Formats: sequence, C-alpha cells, structure tokens
Amino acid sequence: MKIKTILCLFITFLVSSNTFGQIDKLLGSWQPYAIDNGEFYLNIKTDSIALYEELSYIENDSLKISQLKEIASQLYFNQKHTFKENGKYIQHISMMNLELDYMISASNKLLLVSENQFKDEKDAIEIPFSLKNGVLFLELPVTEPATKLWLKK
Repeated sequence: MKIKTILCLFITFLVSSNTFGQIDKLLGSWQPYAIDNGEFYLNIKTDSIALYEELSYIENDSLKISQLKEIASQLYFNQKHTFKENGKYIQHISMMNLELDYMISASNKLLLVSENQFKDEKDAIEIPFSLKNGVLFLELPVTEPATKLWLKK
C-alpha cells in the first residue's frame, strides 16, 4: 500500500511540474510568423507560400500572390497573443483586444480558453497547442478548417 501511495504522489508531481513548466514557457507575448488557414500556407521568415486547391488558380500570377501576402500580413502577422500569469490570454488583433481566461488541460495538449472564467464549461474552447524549440503552435478551431499559427516571442 505504501508503494502505491508513493507512486501516485510521484506521478502527480511529474504531471503537475510538467504543466507548470508549460505555463512558464507560455507566458509572454507571441507573434505569428507562419499561417495555414486551409487555403494557403505562408511563412514570412522564409518568404514561402503554398497554395491549396482553392487558390491554385493564382499560382502563376505574381501580382495576386503579392496581394495575398499583403492581406495575410495585415490579417495574421500584425496579431499578438499574450499569456499572463493571472490566467489571462489577450489576442491583439488589428484595432481590438480580446481578453479571455486560459488554462492548460492535464494532457498538456490543449489550451482551454473561456470568456466567462470557466463558469460554464461547455463554452470553453479547446485549442490544440504545442511548445517546441521556442515555437508556439496553435490550432484555432474557430474557422473551418482550423487556422494553424506558428508563433515566436
């Protein structure tokens, strides 16, 4: 019985320390440098673009691709995503700020976001995320297909 208790405490410590480590790494302001919205993938660090079937008709039109990059820059790359210690997640999008509450699920693969401090759990949005090598990956499920963002501090 003693071994089971020690094992449970050890596993609980590992899970909670990993969660707190994820939160510490998440804190701060992040800016997108790559986007995949299901119509195109654009990476401004590498200046690369890939067009999906819906936009394949412009693949040989440099003017339209340039315009697409400009619009995408205004929509996506001027954003800032800030995670604060007090559990607030602020999306700075164009001329508005959206302030939400956030927490990391026990699985460490979902960011839970709520407008009402998680008072009504069915209103919480589950955002798949990962943190690796200083890159935050978010898969925002508010569009169909989900918008994927790669962000750096």
